[in-house]
Amino acid sequence: MPLALIVRENKQLAVEELALPKYGPNDLLIKVTHVAQNPTDWKHVHFGFAKPGSIVGCDFAGEVVEVGREATGNYTKGERVAGCVHGGLDASFDIRGAYSEYVVQDASLVFRYPSTLSSESAATIPLASITAALGLFHEMNLPFPPATSGSSILVWGGSTSVGQYAIQLAKAAGCFVIATASPARHAYLKELGADACFDYKDSNVVSQIKEASKNNLAYAIDCISENGSTATVCATLTGANAQVVTVLPGVSKEVPSHVTERSVMMYTIFGRKMHVFGQDHEAKPGDKAFAEKFYLQLSNILLPQGLVKPNKATKITGGLNGVEQGFQMMMENKIAAEKLVYTMAETTKP
Repeated sequence: MPLALIVRENKQLAVEELALPKYGPNDLLIKVTHVAQNPTDWKHVHFGFAKPGSIVGCDFAGEVVEVGREATGNYTKGERVAGCVHGGLDASFDIRGAYSEYVVQDASLVFRYPSTLSSESAATIPLASITAALGLFHEMNLPFPPATSGSSILVWGGSTSVGQYAIQLAKAAGCFVIATASPARHAYLKELGADACFDYKDSNVVSQIKEASKNNLAYAIDCISENGSTATVCATLTGANAQVVTVLPGVSKEVPSHVTERSVMMYTIFGRKMHVFGQDHEAKPGDKAFAEKFYLQLSNILLPQGLVKPNKATKITGGLNGVEQGFQMMMENKIAAEKLVYTMAETTKP
């Protein structure tokens, strides 16, 4: 029987055997080869949102095993795909997180990736890229890439996973991209497409950003969204109809009256009502439709043309047996400008 990493009582994690998940007419049954870790994974466990019996994890890459009779995309068995699932849901929902040898996902919400890209790298793309894309194009209505926007945009927290994709996607949309990060990351972010980089700890960072944007900045995505970052970002926004995208819904932020806050959360792409991090959220069919469009563009244009590159993958050995180590590393802020990835074949049953 296939293995999965199950949340048990007292926030413990255990590798256990489970039956194959059931798939519907619109779904793909996917054998997972690699999973990538996101902050939401450890937070679900650490803060008790993932109940006993649930499976956390969102990002995966794998191979199609079965195709639902009404599945879109003309997928065939054996094809390599990547995507994300809603990890950490109560087991009664029968929706498995990515830390499992098999997952089920709507065929419209996965994407193919080029043969030049490893499955390990592909697993880093789904969650962070769609989070950035929702903010840039669905919420702030910047032109969908490839495009020639000409607008300036600030990516605060450019070396985060979401920040790296926001830089690349904004550049693909034709924006002048300003990013913040520690100085050690500036050269790398410029490789990704940032036109100007500043140290977020610099006491003059607000005036530096204003000068770089010619005091006419109207778009920003705050990839940190806590500890006062949003207030600092808003201080740089002096253009007309200023907007800031935040990525931690439910966190109290001070947004001045001249700035419109656009809050994004990747879980809305699944198109259903949900209860996440202690809050109820209504279904957003428009978010699901946007994600379908974006993943198709990612598969057909953005990845093949090199307009979007994956995060740097750092492998943790042991497959699912190494996840607790990875959680601890992320909780201790030991991860920077990289994505922890696990190889499913290395998982062993205790």
